[in-house]
Amino acid sequence: MSKVAEAEGYGKLEEPHYETKAAVAKRTKCIFIICYLLVTLGFAVVFMSLCWGRRGVHVASGAHKTYWPDPPPHDQVAKVARYIVHTSDWGSIATFSMAPMIEGFPFANILSLSDGPIEVSTGIPYMYLTPMDLTSHDLQNDSRASLSMTEAQSDYCHKNNYDPESPLCARILITGHIVKVEEGSAEEAFAKNALFSRHPEMSEWPQGHEWFFAKMSINHIYVLDYFGGAAVVDVKEYFEAEPF
Repeated sequence: MSKVAEAEGYGKLEEPHYETKAAVAKRTKCIFIICYLLVTLGFAVVFMSLCWGRRGVHVASGAHKTYWPDPPPHDQVAKVARYIVHTSDWGSIATFSMAPMIEGFPFANILSLSDGPIEVSTGIPYMYLTPMDLTSHDLQNDSRASLSMTEAQSDYCHKNNYDPESPLCARILITGHIVKVEEGSAEEAFAKNALFSRHPEMSEWPQGHEWFFAKMSINHIYVLDYFGGAAVVDVKEYFEAEPF
């Protein structure tokens, strides 16, 4: 090798370079942080895709959550009525009180309801009652009742910034008579499946309370789902409509 080449450094062997433990640890930590961020970002993308891809509304009742399609157009009032009844897990029932201090006054109570399993809609609100309840006491004397249900129990009104009292947050008012479902009948078996499938906790309620199945025999239906006042829905038209 020439002196010139040697002077310019050709032919020389470089000393091996070793990383310190601190440098290795720092590089490993950086790789771990980058991998963690990538995995977290991946999960976030998947979660957001699922949320954005899921359309409709959901109703949560206890530990039970059900997803439903969006409501029908407001001008299809019979369809709106069937939609609210089928997607509602509970409602407010008003009876004529028999309690000594408020006898004769309207008495409102909350009841868990179902007009059928998720895949079946009958339009008939079924309920699970006990003679120990004040509402049952009232109904034994006078079977007339009013039943109210609202879209406010789903997340539809919340997502659209509708107040529960706004006409855009649709509600239904049904009046009629509460009738006990015949024991041992096919309808009782249906009512049990309708309620227990959507309210699983009911199957564990104390049997000593003498629970029984009942339904609303509908006489009149009012729907408020837009401005301009409540619409009267013909009962025959109501039962001919579909909720979706």
